[in-house]
Amino acid sequence: MSACTPLRCVLRRLTFPLLLLLPACSLPYRPPLLPAAPPAQFPGLIDLAAQSGAQAADVLLVHGICTHDASWAGVVVPQLTQALRDATAREATAPSPLAGTAVQIVSTLVDTSAGRLRFDALIWSPLTSDLKRQLCYDQSGKSPLCTGTAPYPYTRARLNARFKDGLIDDCLPDALIYQGAARDTMQLRMREAVLQVLAAARPAAPLVVIAHSMGSKILFDTLLRMTQESAGSAAAVLARQAVQRMRLLVMAANQIPLLSLAEQQPAHAAATAAPDSLQQLLLQRRTLAAPAPLTVVAFTDPNDLLSYTLPPERYAGLGVTVYNIVVSNAPTYLGLLERPDRAHLDYLSNPDLGRLIACGQPTSKLCK
Repeated sequence: MSACTPLRCVLRRLTFPLLLLLPACSLPYRPPLLPAAPPAQFPGLIDLAAQSGAQAADVLLVHGICTHDASWAGVVVPQLTQALRDATAREATAPSPLAGTAVQIVSTLVDTSAGRLRFDALIWSPLTSDLKRQLCYDQSGKSPLCTGTAPYPYTRARLNARFKDGLIDDCLPDALIYQGAARDTMQLRMREAVLQVLAAARPAAPLVVIAHSMGSKILFDTLLRMTQESAGSAAAVLARQAVQRMRLLVMAANQIPLLSLAEQQPAHAAATAAPDSLQQLLLQRRTLAAPAPLTVVAFTDPNDLLSYTLPPERYAGLGVTVYNIVVSNAPTYLGLLERPDRAHLDYLSNPDLGRLIACGQPTSKLCK
């Protein structure tokens, strides 16, 4: 028998406990849990590309909390198109700040075997970056936003440091900033970006919105504000056209139930929540007699501390079908923990979500 070297002895001691832990690692909602009554039915990107004919169907992407840059679009668009067979992306436009705003637009034209899709990703992180740098002194491991700042002088547990640096110091401030004094400025700058994207679109092209986390609320708030401008203004006309053109609304890590609390007065007894901006937009869409039905698909990982399912009853009677789809973005260990950062940030890199968005439900015949 060979001698037990120190390294070999350590590995032997570790092997049995690791084997015990393997079955304790689970992905309870992979594949995703789809609603059964009624069964989920919604088009995929491939279907909308096919319906757009020689023109492109429009896909508007909006990121959520946590610092993002233009490279986000370069990751998300290939992930979404990977499930589209025979898809080849053309060169994206160079990302650069818009004149008079700090929002970036990254556009990509994608040719699929069924038709063409135009992706426009709105990068709004620059609107909050300067304010978030005030917290750089607290980060144990400096993010790119905080490069060059003084090191954190105290000792933190490794996991505590990971979550404090990311979710607390980089992500949560986005929500606080938007709900505070900067809200009006952020909406106005987002308005300019949305206006530029909508002005370049065909009025009859189907529109898909894919928004993550707080990005949904910022976009809906901005579109609602645009529709309420004077009837003849370009912003109002384009926003109302966009509301009419919407065919599929994908919300990952929905935060509307949480963020809407900041817009309501405290009450002594439980009361019906005030209408949120999505409800108000859907009400307008119903009065505008949109030519095609709209489906809202909300993806939620139950272990995502910052995500909520979308209560379908809040949107009943507004001409929209709502499906909540439950997913697992990362493994759960021992039934105790799924990494909070991955649970919240990994929706659009989850291959199950990518295929559902690309191919719809039931799976399109245009997908293999």
